[in-house]
Amino acid sequence: MHPGIYRLDIASRSLFRSGEFVPLAPKVAETLLLLVEHAGRVVSKEQLLARVWPGVIVEEGVIANCISTLRKQLKTDFDEPGPIATVAKRGYRFTTSVRSAQATAPEKSVSPTAAVRPPPPATHATRERVPVQPGAAAPAKNPQARTLITQREKILVADIENKTGDPIFDETIKQALMLNLAQSPLLDIITDRKVHSMLVMMEWQGQPVVGEVALEICQRTGTRAAITGSIFSLGDDFAIGLYAIDGETGNILVSEQSRAKGMGEVLQAIDRASLGLREKLGESLASVKRHSLRFDEVATSSLNALRAYSLGRRQWLEHGEASAITQFLLAIELDPQFVSTYSALALCCSNMGDSAKADVYMTKAYELRDRATENERGRIQGIYHLVVTGDVYKGLDAYRAWLDARPENGSIAHTNSGHFYAMLGQWEKARDHAERGMALERTAVVAGNLATAQMALGEFNAARDTLDDTLAEGIDAFSIHLNAYLCAFLLNDAAGMRKHFDAVMGRPGEEDFLLAAQADTEAYYGHFIRSRELSTRAVESARQSGADEMSAIWQAQAALREAEIGNHELARSGALAALDICAGRQVESVVALTFARAGDFERAAAMAQKLESEHRQGTQIQRYWVPCILAAIELHRRDYRAAIKALENAVGVDLALSLPF
Repeated sequence: MHPGIYRLDIASRSLFRSGEFVPLAPKVAETLLLLVEHAGRVVSKEQLLARVWPGVIVEEGVIANCISTLRKQLKTDFDEPGPIATVAKRGYRFTTSVRSAQATAPEKSVSPTAAVRPPPPATHATRERVPVQPGAAAPAKNPQARTLITQREKILVADIENKTGDPIFDETIKQALMLNLAQSPLLDIITDRKVHSMLVMMEWQGQPVVGEVALEICQRTGTRAAITGSIFSLGDDFAIGLYAIDGETGNILVSEQSRAKGMGEVLQAIDRASLGLREKLGESLASVKRHSLRFDEVATSSLNALRAYSLGRRQWLEHGEASAITQFLLAIELDPQFVSTYSALALCCSNMGDSAKADVYMTKAYELRDRATENERGRIQGIYHLVVTGDVYKGLDAYRAWLDARPENGSIAHTNSGHFYAMLGQWEKARDHAERGMALERTAVVAGNLATAQMALGEFNAARDTLDDTLAEGIDAFSIHLNAYLCAFLLNDAAGMRKHFDAVMGRPGEEDFLLAAQADTEAYYGHFIRSRELSTRAVESARQSGADEMSAIWQAQAALREAEIGNHELARSGALAALDICAGRQVESVVALTFARAGDFERAAAMAQKLESEHRQGTQIQRYWVPCILAAIELHRRDYRAAIKALENAVGVDLALSLPF
């Protein structure tokens, strides 16, 4: 090791490389300190467990991951194999000499050659004893706490401990706080999707986001502070105590308390507490006043509706769209003006392929957008054009405006912008936005979008790596398995296709996508009897799960396949069967093309005219589906010049992702 490059401060567990702070998680820091203290000697795994994970049962792989993280941080300044040697069946040894900063000669003690973290935070158990008590003074703040927030910073809203015993406050206080603090122009709230993905990556699913868990999320994401606290019952009243902790040190920065006279005033108490917290964190009074809509103005006045929404969000994160819809429907039943729930429902339905319901819910969210926060209004405008109008260009404009205003909070904007570019066939831009979205937030949707773009660009191995990494992080969404199935098909990997097909079978509302994909595969290889059987299963599976539009789409897709191989009667009857199940622009687009390919020109032309008239803003309808339908009619008439002319408007989107496929 180059002498003098590293310095390890024992008291603060802080590591510096040539004077520059090197961030390390608490467990990694403690591991480094133990190795340095025993430099030249073997540190057994038992010693590591006793020192770093006292009283906690952990798998051996956790130690290995910790050592691996250390090696990555230190490897660039050491010759191979690095400063930490593995001693087979015994443990690890720090091989580089160290010296004390106070010593005049080298000795086996702590030295300028390694170091970790600002002052160590309290352990999870210790920090649980710190919440603000009703009527008590705020916890003492560390005199060395960093300067409060004066510019835009990332903030984690951690879990709020419910000490009332009433489950109505589970999740709801946290969700209300997130929606309220999001109004601040200084605070970029880490989304619950980001937090969930971090918990999965750290293998801490199900752990409350408090203490060391919250602090490590802050350190991994470069987050300035975490907000946490408790709610207590005081007879018929309630007290809410909030405090912000430094994202590096765990020191308490500021605290705030508020009381509610009865359950009906709890949301107002959260309003008061969050406004007070924002001012204490450094936001100017003028800014707080300017961005201080009440919670019932931007969300709901109903605790029960908020609880249903919060539970729906958790279900969505942990189990997928289908599992969340029931709670979201309950939330809007309890409060028909709850705008966030309508947009969440619209996205769930859209992701599940039910564009008709998504259209209804997103239209309602758009009508209620003035009740949303400024940040959420930008999101609603972009999704409205994605789901309702289909106007790709207006959607891109909305997301550009969002990214200009809040670039640090742009995961959804990048993700959906990438999807819009895919709908235009501009795959390099689609991949670029998906990669930016992944850098901000790793979710099933953004990973699927990135893999789709990579496959479209012929980067099959990169797509497979993207999907494998996503599954390895515990994101077990059907859409990831679907994309992985398609990637395995492109790589001629029959075993991979079977693995991902089997992974989704038996999952209502999801398995139909893999059944339809397998039906396409069988048709590709000329196995049409098997293909028809699988399509029938896909149609029925979607119908049983209540996804009528997807059921109709699978029926229409099967009919289009029959048209392509000349089974025109079967194609026409299948297309009519699809319309009997459900109509909508996606179903009608595929059905109209099927009629055109099967020689039913009058029906095809009438449906094309209807689509063109009813969806004048729809970019794909106007520039993809209608030109293709009209061109298919002219091809059957053998008027090739007319077919080419019909396709002129589609030239710019020649390589587009053709929804719903």
